[in-house]
Amino acid sequence: MQRPLVTVRRVAGAGTCSASWLDLVGDVLTRSASARPFPHERVADLLRESFHAACCSYNVVDRTWVDHISGCWPVDYLPPAPPSGRLVDATTQPLLRWYSVTRSSAPQVLGRVPRAIAHPEMVEEWTAFARPFGITHQLAMPLVMNGGVEAYVLGRPDDDFDDDDLDLAGLVLPALSALFRQRAVLEAVSAARYDPARSLGLTERELVVLTLLGDGLTADAMARRLRTSPRTVHKHLEHLYRKLGVRDRLMAVQRARDAGILAAPPAPDDRSNGRTGRRGLPLPTGGHSPVAPADEGTAGRKQ
Repeated sequence: MQRPLVTVRRVAGAGTCSASWLDLVGDVLTRSASARPFPHERVADLLRESFHAACCSYNVVDRTWVDHISGCWPVDYLPPAPPSGRLVDATTQPLLRWYSVTRSSAPQVLGRVPRAIAHPEMVEEWTAFARPFGITHQLAMPLVMNGGVEAYVLGRPDDDFDDDDLDLAGLVLPALSALFRQRAVLEAVSAARYDPARSLGLTERELVVLTLLGDGLTADAMARRLRTSPRTVHKHLEHLYRKLGVRDRLMAVQRARDAGILAAPPAPDDRSNGRTGRRGLPLPTGGHSPVAPADEGTAGRKQ
């Protein structure tokens, strides 16, 4: 049993969409290996229904603090340009400042960003800018926090998000994060590797585990990368060994390379010794100085 499925199953008592969430997670984890894109629209529709939101956008913020709206649902909800014709610097968006300063990976509500991070004038400026869009109130669910921010952002024109919404977001987000971690591995898989993977009956999840196996990761390391349990990884490995007709990880990697599912290992001269460590998000350019990171378990709670 996948850990994300267990996580989403806990939503059953908190919302009416638990069966749909289980179907979504199950479909993504068990579908046949292919280069199909991540189902952003399906996720967004479920998020809007679960949180009674007017819209859901998928925002990607890069190191230069350019806020790209990669998708918005309904597709015609946001106008192509602000009604006022005035753009606001993304570094003054309170939610972006929250994630930059705290490095928190927890859901957060726009109106609950502490004034030490975004002073009231900044919050009011952003609210006035966003009000014509019908997104006066926002709830962010970060999925990627490495070199930038990728997040689903839910918007409402009137009613603010409350503690129950944050509780539900806390249940849904781990499952979404796990699916995104799977997507991140698949993005490095070339299109030519999918045909032999499908011919052996591999699911996308099994292809991800096989790819990480080829990278030399242990079962524990795979579990951490995919936000699942080592026991679940071992079950995937058992299925892989059976489908590949092998008995251990070394034979599995060699069999996958022979079949064209995994690339050949790089030559010794190609291995880089100059790798740099992961860099955090840049600090915002305006407002107050950074504050100490908040505890993620209480990040969105009123004090």
